[in-house]
Amino acid sequence: MLVVLAVQAFDLVLDGRIDRFKTEDGRAFRDAATLAADGATLVCLAVLIVLGVLVARRRRPFTRDDTPGWVLAAMVAFLAAASLNVLMNIATLVVSPSLRGASQPELIGDLALLYASTTLVFSLWYQLADVYLPGGAFEFPPNAAHPEQPPRWFDYLSLSFYTNSTFGPTLESVKTRPAKALMMLQTSLSLVVLVVLIARIIRSV
Repeated sequence: MLVVLAVQAFDLVLDGRIDRFKTEDGRAFRDAATLAADGATLVCLAVLIVLGVLVARRRRPFTRDDTPGWVLAAMVAFLAAASLNVLMNIATLVVSPSLRGASQPELIGDLALLYASTTLVFSLWYQLADVYLPGGAFEFPPNAAHPEQPPRWFDYLSLSFYTNSTFGPTLESVKTRPAKALMMLQTSLSLVVLVVLIARIIRSV
């Protein structure tokens, strides 16, 4: 729930900051971006309500086997909406006619928020994929202190961070095609953020 809240908080801040680059010339694109942002917010609220009710009514943690299927569907819907919102924010910065009018620190702040938001969203994608795909999606090196302990969310966060930073996993092995597709998508977004948008910022100053 805390990660879902963090994802939505980053999205709301990004939507407010990037809105200044949406122009009347691209009204259709601007409307699509606004619709994606509003949809992500509504889905986030629904998911938080669902998770809150389930946690309040349960006294022990959920496992893969006893988690209702519609909870998984709700999480997938939220992550799809959040991913689309991140994609629209990146696209807004890419297609905006000019980034002039914003200072370099402001634009770097926008990129940092995009980077953090992408990392959080894909950390949840990777965790869901590893838990629910047959045979798991990743092979993690064993935890030296607790070798019997399964991966936690922080392990997926580090995997997402390294994929953003180095354009691929470091010590983890990818075992399934859906996980490879997710990593290809994240790497593509990361390349746009770290290469294309940084080049645009340098030229706009």
